[in-house]
Amino acid sequence: MNHELVKARKELFAKRDVEFNLPCYLRNLAGVYYRMANYNLAMQYTSFAEGIAEGDVVLPEKAKEYAKTVKQYVEALAKGECASGENALVRIGELRQELTVAMQALTAYTDRLYLHEYALQRLAPAMEGTAEEIDSNAALEEISSFLFFDEEQEGLLARVSATISELPVRMTKAKFMEWVRNTASVYKEADGETLDRVFYMLYSASGLYEPEGMELFPECGEALDVLNALDYRSITEEQYASAKKKLSEITEFITSVSDAYFSLTEIVNSLLTVLFTEGYVMPADTDATKGCREIYRMLSEGKDFSDMALVEAFETFEGIPEQIEEFLFTEEAYFDELPVDEKLLDAMMQKVLYTRVACARRLHTTSIFVKLENEEAKELSFDTMLDEFCVAVTKVLEEGQRAVNRAVMARVIQNLPLPFTRKSDIQKYVLASLENCHDMSEKTAAMRAIRELAEGM
Repeated sequence: MNHELVKARKELFAKRDVEFNLPCYLRNLAGVYYRMANYNLAMQYTSFAEGIAEGDVVLPEKAKEYAKTVKQYVEALAKGECASGENALVRIGELRQELTVAMQALTAYTDRLYLHEYALQRLAPAMEGTAEEIDSNAALEEISSFLFFDEEQEGLLARVSATISELPVRMTKAKFMEWVRNTASVYKEADGETLDRVFYMLYSASGLYEPEGMELFPECGEALDVLNALDYRSITEEQYASAKKKLSEITEFITSVSDAYFSLTEIVNSLLTVLFTEGYVMPADTDATKGCREIYRMLSEGKDFSDMALVEAFETFEGIPEQIEEFLFTEEAYFDELPVDEKLLDAMMQKVLYTRVACARRLHTTSIFVKLENEEAKELSFDTMLDEFCVAVTKVLEEGQRAVNRAVMARVIQNLPLPFTRKSDIQKYVLASLENCHDMSEKTAAMRAIRELAEGM
């Protein structure tokens, strides 16, 4: 794909002519990211603009401001203006952070609303008159046929985890906390990054994650207040119908807003990559992305999305993004292993370029909300983090309603390693869960959910 880059990288690992090969490697890699980011930006921005024009993408007021800022920078790229100054990077970086805060808040609301969705689903058969008489042994046989039709380890674990999260939860709080401590202990020797990820998932699953920006979406807070005020023990059919409607409306709102913010974040990531790298690219990279600048220009001028000139501009790089993706899949693995350190980068005045390429590499991951800078490792030990989580989730269970508590337990269990080592242990847990549930509405809902899993997996 880029023979000069590969050659420079090989020479660097051999520690030959570093003064020439380090800047050569970095500039070539910057060029690859520049090309990929332009191709992505052209496709993403066109799709976004078309969605707005056709009414498929509805922007909240704040998102309109973000879209206006993005448009200004895209128009600058269309004119061939170099926009990679420090002010531009700071502004787009701030915009990206604002989008990330908003998405984290929406995710936190989604996690909390899911707990009520779970509780309402368990009530549905009773409220809608469709509850069935579920025989526990027959249900175990049905579930077993789904779980063990293929005992390939990875697939089996995925099916068991998903199934257990849908089964009726019949544990005391003490038994549940014992489960949490025992199964979480597998992470005792994990590194800080893994621990952060694990406990983020556990806090999210239990509705405890509270990031910045929750106040940005008062509609979500109001809907959650309505659902939190429900008394699930004595809920009427009218209250149930009203709660389902409220949940459906706020879910639709969150989906619509999340889609808009997600698309904007993808665009901002590509734009930021262009800004990081454009000051270092070579004429060949500029020539290779000429079609992209034509697309930016035509979109700025309001060209019809079916215009042949626009179609032809896309054809100039058809198939190329896939080739670059394949190349980077292999090449990126070498970047972190480069035999360079901060002292060498400073001495060769390559630190700024290295840092920008490193940011471009991070932005090229599948996680669009990836952090661009490494954060300092937390000093908290596994035991401290586990104790803090257990205290927090115990308080939730003590103050919460049983229907919602069961949702919390089910989600936390789903996000922890499975404690089972044998087929018989799994079957024993499934049967106990079914036999200890005497609420046919909940039992019916659980079996329906598991049947849906079986159809979809």
